[in-house]
Amino acid sequence: MRTALSLISIALLASCGGPAEEEAEGPPNLEMLSSRAQLIRLSVDLRGIHPSEADIRAYEEVPDLWGHYVEEWIEDPRFIDRMKEIFNLQFFSRNGETYFDLEEAGVFGVDDNAMADYISEESLMLLQYIITNDLPYNYIVTADHTMANPALATMWDISYPDGATGWQIANYQDGRPEAGMLTMTGIWQRYPSMGGNANRHRANAISKMFLCDDYLSRPIVLNRAAVDQLTVDPESAINQNDGCQACHSTLDPLSANFFGFFTYDDDIGIEQTVYRPELEEEWKAYSGKPPGFYGRPTANIYEFSDMLAQDSRFADCAVKTVFEGLTQRTTTEEDWTELSQHSDAFVASNQNIKDLVRSIVASPEYVALSSDNSELNERIAGVKTASPEQFASIVEDVTGYRWVFGGRDGFTTGDIGLPVLMGGIDSQFVTVPTYTPSVGTAFAIERLAQSAGWYVAESDLSPEREGDAKLLVYVTIEDTPDNNPEAFKTQIRHLYTAITGTPLADDATEPDELIALWKYLYSVEASAPQAWAGIISAVLRDPRVIFY
Repeated sequence: MRTALSLISIALLASCGGPAEEEAEGPPNLEMLSSRAQLIRLSVDLRGIHPSEADIRAYEEVPDLWGHYVEEWIEDPRFIDRMKEIFNLQFFSRNGETYFDLEEAGVFGVDDNAMADYISEESLMLLQYIITNDLPYNYIVTADHTMANPALATMWDISYPDGATGWQIANYQDGRPEAGMLTMTGIWQRYPSMGGNANRHRANAISKMFLCDDYLSRPIVLNRAAVDQLTVDPESAINQNDGCQACHSTLDPLSANFFGFFTYDDDIGIEQTVYRPELEEEWKAYSGKPPGFYGRPTANIYEFSDMLAQDSRFADCAVKTVFEGLTQRTTTEEDWTELSQHSDAFVASNQNIKDLVRSIVASPEYVALSSDNSELNERIAGVKTASPEQFASIVEDVTGYRWVFGGRDGFTTGDIGLPVLMGGIDSQFVTVPTYTPSVGTAFAIERLAQSAGWYVAESDLSPEREGDAKLLVYVTIEDTPDNNPEAFKTQIRHLYTAITGTPLADDATEPDELIALWKYLYSVEASAPQAWAGIISAVLRDPRVIFY
């Protein structure tokens, strides 16, 4: 079982009491999370926010409401954001690159960072279209269109509906055969392949993204003669050496399907994004292996996309991607029995992503804290860690605050650096998330908590505030611990319930300790907003916010 193992997290967790509820019943070999913890886990996984206290109490009284909340939260718009976050762990398209000078591409008046975000979203917006319209997941490699907004349409020379706004179904104008992500310019700029590489990088990218098979992770054994030959005549070595052919016998036919997107070098600018049918047979000059898909010939990209979509590994890879993203588990062969059940449900639903999620969150292992089976216990994430995106969403939901830099979200934009600091990825240099908190995690949380705390205190205590207070609902700017001590204690308890999702125990010491902190902070400048900002910041750093 993975738990929070760092010194920081151990110290933080030591100050947290667990929920007092009776543990929910489950299979004999599993210890289940409490009802409260179960619903928090479901909400954070599906929406990136905590459930309301009313929802938690309703579920505690009626456990059969689990299915109700699954259905409600799958239809929440934030569910799409969670799925895009999870699939980006497989696609790695959110890398902050524009690839070309915008003016060279004919794009004016668009910020480079904004365009980088648009480019990264092309594939993920197709995923959104699939989920929103309950289409089979294999549509992601068979769609006869891409998705574009006006800026991206200009960048990649994509037709765009007249009078439309936002992201729309659109088509490339260079005559390329369109097959969803397999023919997106943004994807092929993310996975470039020039000269002697002969599209092999792209073929391996397809294998990794859609079949969960990375050729570069396969063991390779080469003798000295083969190594010497590779340095002199690589194509001959690849074709003649058995060690090379172990991979290239299937990799090269995959590569041969994409020579219409091939570029000899990177000096021809934006023109390298254009599909060129006259290059489709350039495979003859490289590997000499005609286009195919694992032993079956392909006449064009359409045939290739159909074979890819029908391959059983395609569905299994989607299941693995969603399962690992929701459970924070790295699957092994021992997980096959559990995974196969979700795979069966996925295939039976015609590859419906929502039905796959329904299957995963319905399993007892999903809400398990631990297991008396040592092997299973080692794999179960009894305590999960919110990703940078989830943490930012939780904080925004309770405070209304987002940490933005130049119009870009600090915790969801990988190239800014904060997500990596918190254990996330940047889709370029860091592609494997870590769920063990670090000093970087503590630092990032502290800074966000401080900014959000001040935002709430300044807003909630403002005499000009319009509407209800966000968090400070029991005190005013005139209240102090001396003139209204009960309001202070009630307010602090409310902060813990609203922010962590878990009420303080009756004998908790936090109210008295934070009142003492409030007095100290107030003594510095006699500012109630500053004092409350410190209190809110402290509660936002409670480990129950990031661990769930």
